Amino acid sequence: MVAQPPPERDSILESLEVSTRIADLEAEVAQLKEALDRRQQIGVATGLLAQRFSMNPDRAWSLLVRLSQNGHVKVRDIAQALINAHCGTVGPADAKIISAIEVHLPEGVRLIAVSQDGHHRTADS
Repeated sequence: MVAQPPPERDSILESLEVSTRIADLEAEVAQLKEALDRRQQIGVATGLLAQRFSMNPDRAWSLLVRLSQNGHVKVRDIAQALINAHCGTVGPADAKIISAIEVHLPEGVRLIAVSQDGHHRTADS
């Protein structure tokens, strides 16, 4: 006759499995929340581009993707830089991203400008 493991051992193993599953689900929820935040951020940036350049959202999305590819900058980073520029809170990292992608726009077209006092502002403000 084979000896059965004590019932408390089974209970401990089951608790460990449940704890692992809970941790996995919590990590998945955190990833989904982050993805949802990024999607919203990218949607706002797409809307800003659509308004700035008087284009439909599909063309604005295409522009955002093209700027990302040509400038070798992640879409989410461009989106955050555009939102920061719109809000007037452009930091050095945002200015660097915007400078990297502005070179891929037509001559004279800028997403942000530097005012006479040295502060960054959106080109349409």
